[in-house]
Amino acid sequence: MLRRLLKNRKADLQRLIRLCKAWLSTAPNGTLRISTSHRKTYYYHYISSEAPNGKLLSPEADASLIKSLASKDYYLKVVSVAEKEIKAIDLLLKIKENQTLAMVYENLHPERQELVHPVEKTKEKELANWIAEPMPPAEPESGKYYIPTIRGELVRSKNEYLIANALYHEGIPYKYEYPYKAANGKVIHPDFYVRNPKTGYEYYWEHFGMMDDPDYVANSFMYKIKLYAKGGLLPGKKLITTFSNKEHELTDQEISDVITMFLK
Repeated sequence: MLRRLLKNRKADLQRLIRLCKAWLSTAPNGTLRISTSHRKTYYYHYISSEAPNGKLLSPEADASLIKSLASKDYYLKVVSVAEKEIKAIDLLLKIKENQTLAMVYENLHPERQELVHPVEKTKEKELANWIAEPMPPAEPESGKYYIPTIRGELVRSKNEYLIANALYHEGIPYKYEYPYKAANGKVIHPDFYVRNPKTGYEYYWEHFGMMDDPDYVANSFMYKIKLYAKGGLLPGKKLITTFSNKEHELTDQEISDVITMFLK
């Protein structure tokens, strides 16, 4: 996960440098000096040695030039710092996957692993522990779980059936109706609790399937969305949301797109 973050950061910095350099290629010559005296600000434009003291600029008449020179100085500094950060990232990326602290433990003989406590777990070990963690006991609502998924659990609706089977086929670990304690202390059961196997990021996934029913929207959708938001679960971040109604059913392609966006 760290390597992925570093590579993404490097790509962002490289894009930023390209944008800054493109702007700098059209920037005016010289530099800007700002001086304040008697509560008044003075702007001076320095161009080589033709004017050792700089040319005094008018805040009104030369406003555009003043802003351009100030931006030029700022973007030059941004490029310099960004290039240094990229060099630091490149050094970190030279560390091979098998040279990380987690792999020190993984490379031990299994019997030796039993004798020590790892200071850092591998993604594989964390994922295995997440999958193996038992579900807290919960009493299902009688008569409402009746559709068997490929994995074997019973779900409430066709949409939950489609999502569960898609997660299973894509190898995405999930827990059905894993309890979530909301900010008001009430325990609710989001449809799915899922984990990205590559990044380790975890999400709750709620499907809202009666969005053409005003009572459902007011009393179920709005209620849950507000509860999640109070606990920091925001749609598109820690909360995945999908929707359907009688006219617009949830499709396999929509589910696949969501899985690709958040869980691969």
